Amino acid sequence: MSFNENLKEAMYCKNLTTIQLANLTDINSGTISNYLKTKGSMPPADKALKLAKALDVSVDFLINGFDTKSESSIQQKSPFSIEVFKIAQKMDSLDKDELTIINSMVDLLKKKK
Repeated sequence: MSFNENLKEAMYCKNLTTIQLANLTDINSGTISNYLKTKGSMPPADKALKLAKALDVSVDFLINGFDTKSESSIQQKSPFSIEVFKIAQKMDSLDKDELTIINSMVDLLKKKK
């Protein structure tokens, strides 16, 4: 995954908004928004370090994806957080009708249990 996807995932797992992360890091929320929106956009090292510390992940995780520290931190929220986040990313491009079908399928699976 790219930096912006890894940043989104870490923010999701910490339940942080862009504004909350900006307050924790003293990085402008508009700057953070640009990192989230622009694939391939990378912050300077000092900002990457601030983001990593605030999100309790490594800079390596933000740049390259999983590492041991980050994976355990993310999975503290739920053992399925990573899988759910990846599924949600795939569904992001679906239209309303397709999402309605998926929602119905999830409801059926929950009833099956």
